[in-house]
Amino acid sequence: EEEEEEIQSAEEWISSVGKVFANEKRRYEVTQDSVDAFASVTRDQQWIHGANAAEEAAKKEKKEEYLPTLPIAHGFFTVSLLTFLHGAPRKSEKWCKFELNVGMNRMRFRKPVEVGSVVGCRTRVKSVVWKRGREMLETTYECEVFKEAGGGRNEREIVLEAEWIVRQVLAEQQK
Repeated sequence: EEEEEEIQSAEEWISSVGKVFANEKRRYEVTQDSVDAFASVTRDQQWIHGANAAEEAAKKEKKEEYLPTLPIAHGFFTVSLLTFLHGAPRKSEKWCKFELNVGMNRMRFRKPVEVGSVVGCRTRVKSVVWKRGREMLETTYECEVFKEAGGGRNEREIVLEAEWIVRQVLAEQQK
């Protein structure tokens, strides 16, 4: 197994602006169990996420033409996978105590993610700036979450576009 890249200093991280990270080995298969667990935690039990969603849709008097193949994962389930999928390198504890998720500037769901999909992510470092004097850095990532198209065509469909903000809190000796 390949060793994961690790950023050794704040200066090295600052110089990563514009770089694209896409860990080709880091993928997530969306299972019904994982969607059900997310639904349980968030209390979002909408029928389109359930194991019987296709049967529920067939029972409805008016079939909606825009319904995707069911069941589908929750949009925020897909967003929550960014912390695993984003592919940006680890930051060495020598300079980065921890990272904080600050939020999103922009987020758009492009396509539904069907149960059984395999998703990955391509991430570009948009900016890295100092905050609170030099106590922390704020990184803005541009992320595209994609699902692999079936049939061995090696094609990808973008399912989520997000501008995600994360702060790196510096270790004492780095301030």
